[in-house]
Amino acid sequence: MSPIEVMNKMATAFNNKDVDAMMDLITDNCIMQKDRGEVMLAGKPSFREFYSSGMKQHPNMKLELRENFSVGSVLFVHEINQGYVVDGKETTLDTTWVYQVVNGKIALMHYFSIDYKNVGDVF
Repeated sequence: MSPIEVMNKMATAFNNKDVDAMMDLITDNCIMQKDRGEVMLAGKPSFREFYSSGMKQHPNMKLELRENFSVGSVLFVHEINQGYVVDGKETTLDTTWVYQVVNGKIALMHYFSIDYKNVGDVF
């Protein structure tokens, strides 16, 4: 399976609130990082808890994959999350992710804040 095919399956599982199907698409030692490499999640149990909890907190959230391209096992994708709850109100999140897909499973997720305020902190 190509990286975008894996992510399309992940988005479908996410939108169907099917955490088991999502877990089938990540490696046991998958890592989620943000911006400069801060590890947010590590290992399948932490992902299960993160997604299960998030789906309860944001019951109407839907993931849409927009522009994307891949180079080998790496996929770059612009994502839109609609229905994310902030201060009791649903909002839309516009995010950029890089995924590394190994043997049909996501091994690394890296989130970049598109509204990063202090560019000097990035370099």
